[in-house]
Amino acid sequence: MSGQIRVINNASQAVTDSSVSSSALVVPTGLIRVVATVDSYISLTAAAATADTSGIVIAAGGENFFLVDDGSFVNGLRVGGTSGRISITCVSLGR
Repeated sequence: MSGQIRVINNASQAVTDSSVSSSALVVPTGLIRVVATVDSYISLTAAAATADTSGIVIAAGGENFFLVDDGSFVNGLRVGGTSGRISITCVSLGR
């Protein structure tokens, strides 16, 4: 990705063997960066929901960018037996 990534706000949540949901995200740019410390299933929804094995799989340590609506939720569930954290950052691209 060329240019600069500017952080607008951050959120973090545990990812365990039970589905978890973020709070409603403040996403004025529509762009979020999601990174997990463990392989995780996630879903992006308009209201808090249950993540399950049909969700998007994100790899531990990988940078994932998604376009979402302001007020969206990230729901997560770990893939394996180790719990970790999902970090969610609202970002903007450019200067």
